[in-house]
Amino acid sequence: NKQDNVHPARCYPNKKLCPDLSVENWFIYSHSFNKEKIFYSCNTGYKPFTGNWWDSVTCSKGSWSDEPRCIRECGPPPDVNFADTIEFKKDEYNTGERVEYSCFNKYTLDLRQSFSKYLTCEQGEWRGNIRCLKPCTVTVEEMDRRGIELAHVNRQKMFAPHDDYISFVCKRGKVSVGSALRQQCNDGVMALPECVRQ
Repeated sequence: NKQDNVHPARCYPNKKLCPDLSVENWFIYSHSFNKEKIFYSCNTGYKPFTGNWWDSVTCSKGSWSDEPRCIRECGPPPDVNFADTIEFKKDEYNTGERVEYSCFNKYTLDLRQSFSKYLTCEQGEWRGNIRCLKPCTVTVEEMDRRGIELAHVNRQKMFAPHDDYISFVCKRGKVSVGSALRQQCNDGVMALPECVRQ
């Protein structure tokens, strides 16, 4: 009684399939033989949300290990009046990356609630408010016209950062009228006092 050399049929467990993936701005560049693992990248101007150039997702028990997402990159951060970035600007930034700015010399960073020293990349757009407050400058000509001079001769302070003060005195033979002789700088504006002859 001759037996045929027949390989027994192999049965594989019925694996639960994962739903088809529908992702904007992506393309699959490789996958495993049974498509349980998919390697993907994103179209120009986008990156996987992990920030890498490529990423992968794995199908297990009917669900994907993660939701593939391609997020828009940001270009170089914008120029800000009277400020510059702390570090050299890059050509591309990922969502979530932030850039720190510093105001120019003598300018003051506005840190009230709606302002910050950072801009943050969010889905291709830079978000945040940065404002540098201007210093006040006082010229000899302005002081001469108003009959005043600096209170401290040894301090040749002709400028004041925002919120700072400059103290003046009347020139000899003159008296103050109107504004106080100690004035505060407010974003580049200072009300100079005036002194007139008695």
